[in-house]
Amino acid sequence: MEMSCEKIEKMLVDYADEQLSPGDSKKVAEHLEKCEHCQKILEALQRSLELSGVIWEDGLKETKEIRATIQQKARNIHWPGYAAAAAGIILLLTTSILWRALVRPVEKEINFADIERRITEAGNAARLLAATELLAEYPNAQTIVKQQYRYIVETYPETTSAKKAKLKIQ
Repeated sequence: MEMSCEKIEKMLVDYADEQLSPGDSKKVAEHLEKCEHCQKILEALQRSLELSGVIWEDGLKETKEIRATIQQKARNIHWPGYAAAAAGIILLLTTSILWRALVRPVEKEINFADIERRITEAGNAARLLAATELLAEYPNAQTIVKQQYRYIVETYPETTSAKKAKLKIQ
């Protein structure tokens, strides 16, 4: 049974490299005796392989020359100077990291009790501010109103009500 050109073409690379089994190699050889098309493909393939071999050998020669040049240059490198520079950089980085870790302000963890305290203070300040604003409607109570605003600012400085009271004082 004769093999098609399509199947033979797939086997030609292995045939040219002598990588086929004896039986397959014999089938390809028999096909090539009769098929001029596959013969031309094999010839082109063999020329390509020869050319790639030449290019490969030429590339190896260049690689050897490059390696020799690199090895000669490597001998002239002053390693102690580079090692000292690298050690200095590592020391600088380590010092910088440690400095940041030690000097960085420690953030206080907030817990439920702190949150509850802040809410209570904000509520108290808001109630005092509302009461003070009601008193501000009476002209005779201006002295007490200013005292209340100051009290809110001093007692609850971090609240929104304290900021509002501060604006009323000015």
